[in-house]
Amino acid sequence: MSVTRVIESRVIDAPIDLVWKQVRSAELSFWSAIKSAKVEQGSSSEVGSLRTFAFKDGSVQQVKVVELSDLGHFLSFDFIQSEPAVGYMSALHTIHLRKVTNNNTTFVEWSAEFSSDAKLDVIEDSKFKRLEGLEDLAKACAKK
Repeated sequence: MSVTRVIESRVIDAPIDLVWKQVRSAELSFWSAIKSAKVEQGSSSEVGSLRTFAFKDGSVQQVKVVELSDLGHFLSFDFIQSEPAVGYMSALHTIHLRKVTNNNTTFVEWSAEFSSDAKLDVIEDSKFKRLEGLEDLAKACAKK
């Protein structure tokens, strides 16, 4: 049985409101892997909006925002298409923030759930991308 879910997490030394400002737009501008992000349909505060991410490696992916909660501090987006094509049917990504109350930091969990046709190399690559993204998020929050 193959693993189809990746979950990576870390504590970021910043208040949850500051971290949420980096995540909420669903443009992932903090992530160094992304060259550009463009809202294709809807707005940054709208569930159902479409975004196109151009990555520095040359790939382009379109995603749809499927959940956005200011109260729960989480964002979920669903993979729609990719150029070049990928070897799996679907992927659901979620970034969830939780306030660490004893020191006003933020626990961030970034998960990706892939369809069962995703191969191990996809899962491993996703793990490293989540770790990189979390590191970049921490750096972006430290600059504020």
